[in-house]
Amino acid sequence: MFLLKTWNFPGKTNMALDVVLAESVNQPLLRLYSWARPTLSVGKHQRRIELNIEYMKEAGIECVVRPTGGRAVLHWDELTYAFMVPGSHELAKKSLEDFHRTISETIFSALRKLDLPVEMELRKKPIIRSPACFESASMYEITLNGKKLVGSAQMRTKDFVLEHGSILLRTHVEEYARCLKLDPASLRDSFVGLEEVKDVAVESLSGSLIESFGQLFGPVEHFTLNCELLTRVYEREGQFVCPVS
Repeated sequence: MFLLKTWNFPGKTNMALDVVLAESVNQPLLRLYSWARPTLSVGKHQRRIELNIEYMKEAGIECVVRPTGGRAVLHWDELTYAFMVPGSHELAKKSLEDFHRTISETIFSALRKLDLPVEMELRKKPIIRSPACFESASMYEITLNGKKLVGSAQMRTKDFVLEHGSILLRTHVEEYARCLKLDPASLRDSFVGLEEVKDVAVESLSGSLIESFGQLFGPVEHFTLNCELLTRVYEREGQFVCPVS
């Protein structure tokens, strides 16, 4: 399994890099990353939602369109992951649900190794008509104290499957709600950050994730970005930019 860690890249670079890597690798790859600035990402089918653009510009919150589906996520204090496999891999032949279950179980195992009292919801809860990812729950959702902790989205083509998502450290409820013109009260009881329960260093969280994914997908081999890949990333960044940026 390949491993790549990148910290503090711009949102458009993060999204382009996930796709270019997925198109390029010939074995499973786990990427762990963070964001240069607070960034709202919206699902690729979510372009028409009403955003508080004036507030986002004032607050310095960027906006990107993910290559995956799902609802809006505010990336701020979190560890973001992307896991991808080529279309020839056994996991790529599984259904969307089974692929997601495999990834969720692996992340769940990593969090449990850190003595976090996380649970995994096996049943999908009633759909909430909200533009916010962390106000809705899906199958195999990882929760902490009954609140959503991890949000994810998936993209699949004949050549690869990509799933990426956020493990929250802090929630930033007020800012998240204002970006989407929502009442903060409607979000406050829906999701949680790790730091509200336990002081977990990003390095410890990263190490546990790498260990769990490595146990399932084989020995870890560090992946190196080269000039050719980065050129392809920079050429694709424009696909993922929102008008707010």
